[in-house]
Amino acid sequence: MTHLFTKTAISLVTTTTLALAIAITTNNLAHAAEFNFNWKGDTGYLAKGSFNYDTTTAPSVISETGLGTTKNLQSLSISFFDPLSNLINSFTPVLSGISNYSFLRFNFDSTKEQIFGPFDLGKDDGLPGDTWLNNNLALIDEGFSNQVLAKEFHLNKRDAAGTEQILDLSNNSVQVSKVPEGSIIIGLLAVCSLGLTAYRNLDKTTQE
Repeated sequence: MTHLFTKTAISLVTTTTLALAIAITTNNLAHAAEFNFNWKGDTGYLAKGSFNYDTTTAPSVISETGLGTTKNLQSLSISFFDPLSNLINSFTPVLSGISNYSFLRFNFDSTKEQIFGPFDLGKDDGLPGDTWLNNNLALIDEGFSNQVLAKEFHLNKRDAAGTEQILDLSNNSVQVSKVPEGSIIIGLLAVCSLGLTAYRNLDKTTQE
């Protein structure tokens, strides 16, 4: 009786989860767009991140600045790595449509799928460990034109004393790639398949 109950429970949960996952994901994918982005400095430092927004309300050009409720972005994250691919730090400047980064500068053309204009992402509260990637256009936009450098993009970090340091410079632009919609569904199907496998294995064990 116990095995029968367990089998029924696993089967029900797996089937329900699969149905709900596909239904919810399909509905969300119809109105959501997600992108990955990356930047590489001249000496090998890397910045990688992702962002998403609701396509039903977003204009063709998305522009976000400063703290508070965003206009269109739902989430925006960024991670920084040294030339040996060791993680330096990771931040989420935008979460659930709220920006927590006062220097945020982000512009994205969804038609061209390109990031352009003033760019400033990361965290800088003047504390040790703060790390951010910005460009000269952002510095000018923020009123720091005296800090404009020869190279367009700058990866910055504050040391143990809170002093700003430049880790890397480059004229390389931030590259963008769209996350395939099907990859999310495939991931959900993979999770659900584990449940189906567990159910089959239990069924074999019971029969034995």
